Amino acid sequence: MVVITVIFVIGAYLGYVAGSEMEGTDAMVEDTAASTANAEATSLAPAITDVVGEPIGFTIAGIVAGFIVGYFWTELFRRRENV
Repeated sequence: MVVITVIFVIGAYLGYVAGSEMEGTDAMVEDTAASTANAEATSLAPAITDVVGEPIGFTIAGIVAGFIVGYFWTELFRRRENV
């Protein structure tokens, strides 16, 4: 699992360094829908990625999700005894 994670990280880093457009499909779909409706794409609330950027924003989201899953780990994966 560690080797696969390292491969993903290295691949993402090489893509970033190469300057490739790593824009997600969300932005492309929003732009297409906005142009089809002759409207401007707007957001309802500022996202964390708007403030700190996508790499740091997703890192923060992963850390928070890790703490939540870690806190509830025993409740999520405990074996239930048949009573």
